[in-house]
Amino acid sequence: MNKLLLYMFLTGLSSTALAQDYIPILNEENTWSVDIYYEIFEPVPPNPCCYTVTEQLTLGETITINGVDYKQMFIDGTASCYLREENGFVYKYDMYDEVDRVLIDMNLQEGDMFNLVGSAYDSTSPSCNSIDGTLEYNTLNVDVVEFVEIAGATRKVITFNEWAIGTGVPIQWIEGIGNLAGFDSFWEFIDVTAGQALVCFTNNSGTYFFNDASSCDNTTLGVTDFSQDKIILYPNPVNTKSILQFPIEANIDLLKIYNISGKLVKEVNVPTNHFIVDMMQYPAGLYFYQVFSKERLMKTTQIVVE
Repeated sequence: MNKLLLYMFLTGLSSTALAQDYIPILNEENTWSVDIYYEIFEPVPPNPCCYTVTEQLTLGETITINGVDYKQMFIDGTASCYLREENGFVYKYDMYDEVDRVLIDMNLQEGDMFNLVGSAYDSTSPSCNSIDGTLEYNTLNVDVVEFVEIAGATRKVITFNEWAIGTGVPIQWIEGIGNLAGFDSFWEFIDVTAGQALVCFTNNSGTYFFNDASSCDNTTLGVTDFSQDKIILYPNPVNTKSILQFPIEANIDLLKIYNISGKLVKEVNVPTNHFIVDMMQYPAGLYFYQVFSKERLMKTTQIVVE
């Protein structure tokens, strides 16, 4: 009996030692920096073709709606959506249907599925979108759940087997921080944007960078780069093969191609100022290519395979 009691005591002690308090995402001390990558397919001069805008996300005062308390999200100082957090769930208030939508569920385990309400673009920001009345569900599948030391604490990390479209960033939720692919959940592809990613998180213990960022503001809006207009894929749509041409001054050295689901289907180093794109091995449909110069994203454009 004594051995049994000792075993139960040690087991309980071990479980208690391993347990930890949940770290809330919607902590007022937290701020987020999210890069939004813009791709205007037919830019009107003098507007640049492609640029990045980094949005600073903060939490403000508590707003009560129908007896429920929400945190007001601010984007670059402008009031945006209403959020609340309870029992590991982060909810966003849908102003159209006047109901809560689940953005994040930190209770998920490996093998679980999550039906995510697709976010549609609104005039405020793609970082914390309002749903425009059209609900599109995307099923995410949990691939890995682990506990990792991040930003000064051991945090639960949920990694899905889907990737954010156009960025090569996995859809990954981090306890106390949020979505690695931006603050909001699944980001829907839009004509004028080419992706988003969390680049900087700040709390009372310091500032932490994600997705290979080294700055909390990577905004390039207003920076003219004439060489981007000379990066051309022809013909497009593609029947068999097309040629992707680069200006010499662009110094393009890497090409990535994604399918419509955001999965990377090809990555190749580019040694010259052109590359033959062979799409015969891929099913017909919509794809996206990105070209890089010394790790800098230069252009993102659609490829249509017929």
